[in-house]
Amino acid sequence: MHTDENKAIRYLMKEMDPSEEMEFEKLMREDEDLLIEVESLRATKRRLSGLPLKTPPQQLTQKITDDAKQLQSDSLKISKNITFFLKRGIAAAILLAAFTGGGYYFYTGEADPVPSTASGSQTIEPWVDRNEILRFSGDQPVSQSASLKSDMDKSYDKLELVNDLNGNSNAGSGILLTGSSN
Repeated sequence: MHTDENKAIRYLMKEMDPSEEMEFEKLMREDEDLLIEVESLRATKRRLSGLPLKTPPQQLTQKITDDAKQLQSDSLKISKNITFFLKRGIAAAILLAAFTGGGYYFYTGEADPVPSTASGSQTIEPWVDRNEILRFSGDQPVSQSASLKSDMDKSYDKLELVNDLNGNSNAGSGILLTGSSN
């Protein structure tokens, strides 16, 4: 037989597209062995098509049908079992990760509250927010309260009263200044 017998069968059964069929016919013209093989297969096909059709026994047909149904149901059961165990495995892994992460979070001290700064030797530092306003905590040591009061009085003295409610004290500038010029 020729090396590619499937092509010869496909040619005889008219399963090739036209370009492939033309190429195969060209190969048959060039190769006598291929032409002999195709003609031999054509004769076999003619003889087989002349045989009378027989119907198989009913019990054979039923057995083949039952075997096919059994194989299909077995494969369906296997796929359901795999899906069942896969879902359970994923759920167990998520649960294990959650418990491990939660345990690590609480036992490493990450969940501790913010440490308190109630020591008597620390001084409270002011902070500046986005509007550059100084804020102080209410618990000031007694020694600093007098100096703080004098600083605040000095800063109040530097403020000037703004008479224009629109804030346009200078026609070219849209900025309102209320402090000293230094």
